[in-house]
Amino acid sequence: MTVPSPPTNRRTQLADAMQAAGCVDPRDWVSSELDENIPQFARFLLLRDVHHLADAVQDTLAEAVYDRPDLQDTLTALQAAVAPAALEALLLAYGRALGNGFVMTLDDGAMAQGADTPGWQLMETDADGEPTGRLVQGLHEDYLDFDGAYQPLARAPCGTPGDA
Repeated sequence: MTVPSPPTNRRTQLADAMQAAGCVDPRDWVSSELDENIPQFARFLLLRDVHHLADAVQDTLAEAVYDRPDLQDTLTALQAAVAPAALEALLLAYGRALGNGFVMTLDDGAMAQGADTPGWQLMETDADGEPTGRLVQGLHEDYLDFDGAYQPLARAPCGTPGDA
């Protein structure tokens, strides 16, 4: 019996972990992480979570109305006036655009700030929360093309008045 070499074992472990996290096809992500030392698993997790938030139309509407009950009548009128599929398409597109703006802001860090203003960087951490020293960057490069890379959450339609 042949024991796999550590890199092959690490490749398999990482691919299995990414699949367990919802990655449909982790091969390119894993290769890039191991061959180029890019924290692709951390990038995948962040992109997946931002997409899940962008797609959570019902949850977000419910939270918005909970925080601002004065908006319930507006939401009910909108749901009555707009076809459910059209309203869902609009809100999903809005959420995705907002998510894209968020990852662009993360990527920009200090670049959008003035010379005397602090910026930020997003850094990968290990399982204990300790920084690995690897920056999580280039999120905008994959955000818009991320559909199909992960298992999306099931969504409820957003068209029935009073559902939120």
